[in-house]
Amino acid sequence: MKIRLYIKVFVITSMLTQLACAGTKSLDVKMRNVGEADFYNSPIFKQYLENKHNDDRDECWHNYGDGMSGIGFFSYGMLTLVNGHKLQDIWNGKKEIIQKIRKGLHQANENTASEGYHGMYIIYPKDGYLTIMGIGANADPKKGLTGISTVIKGIKLDQAKPKEGAKIFERSLCRVSKPFNIGFGV
Repeated sequence: MKIRLYIKVFVITSMLTQLACAGTKSLDVKMRNVGEADFYNSPIFKQYLENKHNDDRDECWHNYGDGMSGIGFFSYGMLTLVNGHKLQDIWNGKKEIIQKIRKGLHQANENTASEGYHGMYIIYPKDGYLTIMGIGANADPKKGLTGISTVIKGIKLDQAKPKEGAKIFERSLCRVSKPFNIGFGV
């Protein structure tokens, strides 16, 4: 009799867990820094990575991020602008540079889904402030979806308060993630 009860509890728990996870996914993203190179060694970024590895997700992902569970695979590095491009070209969504970025996002590897990356964050940390935007791998012009987020400027990141700064940083990532959903069935 107890075995049947345990089996029923197990089945119900499994079903509820599947329902809770239905429709959620994590993102495979790149982040490229066009500002201060030492940001990746800063207390805020290190705290953000620690939180990310502990699955300490900001609630923003459930509301603003269309039910995503946050970032799954995360590649980060510096972005070098070539061919005479300027940072303003990215912020203004210059077609040539955005297409080049998107082409690179569709390159699948061992860490991403078969479609490649969902999107790329472009960050510009400078003098304790952050400017950020998101570029989705896809766009849907027929629906008016450019696949580019608005640029958020003037985000204060106080390195003396890494826990608070890491939460602000993650919330900023979430707020520019909407374009990452285009074409990925979210």
